[in-house]
Amino acid sequence: MSKEVQNYKPKSGHKLTFIIMSLIGVFLFMVPLPFINDDGYRAFNIPLGFAINWLGGFINQVPFGDYGLLFLLAAIAITVSFLGSVLAYTVKPGFIMNNEKLKKLFQCGIVYLVSKAIGFALVWMVFFDIGPAVILDQWDGAGLMMSLIAGSTGLMAIFIVLGIAIPILTDFGLMEFLGILIRKAVRFLFTLPGRSSIDLLGSWFSSSAASVIITRNQHEKGYYTGREAAAICVNFTLVSLPFTFVVANFIDVTGSFALFYLTICVVSIILAVIFPRIWPLSRIKDEYLPEVGKQIDEEVPQKTSMFSWAVKLASKRASETTPVSVIKSGLSNWLSIFMDLIPVILAWGTIALVINNTTPIFEWISWPFGQYMNLLQVPYAMEYAPATVVGFVDMFIPAVMLGTTAPFETRFIIGALSIVQIIYLAETGILILKSRIPLNILHLAILFIMRTIVALPLIVLMHWLLFSVF
Repeated sequence: MSKEVQNYKPKSGHKLTFIIMSLIGVFLFMVPLPFINDDGYRAFNIPLGFAINWLGGFINQVPFGDYGLLFLLAAIAITVSFLGSVLAYTVKPGFIMNNEKLKKLFQCGIVYLVSKAIGFALVWMVFFDIGPAVILDQWDGAGLMMSLIAGSTGLMAIFIVLGIAIPILTDFGLMEFLGILIRKAVRFLFTLPGRSSIDLLGSWFSSSAASVIITRNQHEKGYYTGREAAAICVNFTLVSLPFTFVVANFIDVTGSFALFYLTICVVSIILAVIFPRIWPLSRIKDEYLPEVGKQIDEEVPQKTSMFSWAVKLASKRASETTPVSVIKSGLSNWLSIFMDLIPVILAWGTIALVINNTTPIFEWISWPFGQYMNLLQVPYAMEYAPATVVGFVDMFIPAVMLGTTAPFETRFIIGALSIVQIIYLAETGILILKSRIPLNILHLAILFIMRTIVALPLIVLMHWLLFSVF
């Protein structure tokens, strides 16, 4: 424990800043507000969800060909990212290579360069409607991926809002405060610091991408070890409550949504208890990034109350955060996501959809899971088995494959599975792989399979128990 922390005496202004900004962060990310949806039913969304919906709709009112302005922003980001990476890979100009921020943004290996090239080609193929229908398909190809990226509630709108909102939640002391108060329970259950609860809440009430961004930032600032950051990313980054409802509505299980979501929560918590304790997560080194070292301190000094120490650490954190630092953090998030991740998401997502629609590969891969579900007596197990593995690419594809034609029990079980699998390359996977968190694509694939194997019988059991009682 540093003398700086020990000697720090919280000022009233710092305490007030911590309290006010933390309350704003909690309100934005975690308070569900009622509204009447398009179908006339009462529903709920968080303030950030309303902000995303409004901003996306407002921006997309400005036309760009047959699309909205978000498509143009995505196209510009993808184009600049590709051209900048080509320059960094070939010519290596000084204005990129001598600038740490630009170098980090554009310098990449051949795999990511090719991915960006594919993303660049796809975005303009969609805009000009040039190319094979199987690639451009608005339901199962690049057209679908661009709607997920640049639609009114797509990734562009989400990241524009989250980029500036996340520092409000993480940089004003709330994580330090909760980290002290619940550290023992979280450490005992999940082998993680208490502050990781914010990552879980951030995903449950906002988005899985938000949780990964929070975790990545905390890891790079020295608050998580490599093992802790990896464990959080593959156990705590659940799809948000509002989007879970979208999936439930798409597969027509909204009549049992409370049971559906209860199943997801119970199974996710069980998996979060198990997986940090077993290979491969347990074998990742508990080391902080060497250039920042350990910055976290959740130990309470002797003869000091837990609450007063939590307030002290939170106030100190709030005193170190300024509006300028929040804006810089937001701009950094935007550049990293728009220029680095959006083109790769478009490329990989489209490739997976085309493979799924034109080849039997996912059927071959899913055969063992079909047999597994047969043992668990899931109706039409072999027919819908591909939906258990295709989620590795994008979490919404299983819902598209299930639709409303599968039996209710099958829709309930595989729909819940698609949420608790957590690892989706087109959303969270790309964020993880492009971070400094020590997980590679093989780790993610193995963990996805392991989560599927363990989660399926738990979901089947929960379904049987809940529907036996209710």
